[in-house]
Amino acid sequence: MVSSTADPHKVPLGHSIPAHRVHGWCSHCPDRSVAEELAAWQIDAQERHAADDADGPLDSSVDWQTCPDCGHAGSLSVVAITVRTTTGPKKAGGWKYCLNCEAVQQEAAHAGP
Repeated sequence: MVSSTADPHKVPLGHSIPAHRVHGWCSHCPDRSVAEELAAWQIDAQERHAADDADGPLDSSVDWQTCPDCGHAGSLSVVAITVRTTTGPKKAGGWKYCLNCEAVQQEAAHAGP
């Protein structure tokens, strides 16, 4: 996919501004066909869909607990960071932060599986 920001005033008359903006060309360009443009749009949609499905190798979750420092129920946010690897998910670290007393507790990453 060739990404360009086509200036609507520089795209030839009758050509597709969106196609030029996303692909850098359209089916009205020389040596291009409607089938090529359709395939390019399908590949672009598949790549966008795959990017939405795979947010990356990191996951995070937040749990709310009672703070051990001030005892306020539900004010301690516990954040866990998990890395997706080929052997499965691994906890990479996280932290705890109390919204009530502002206590911060760092969690260390696990060294092994």
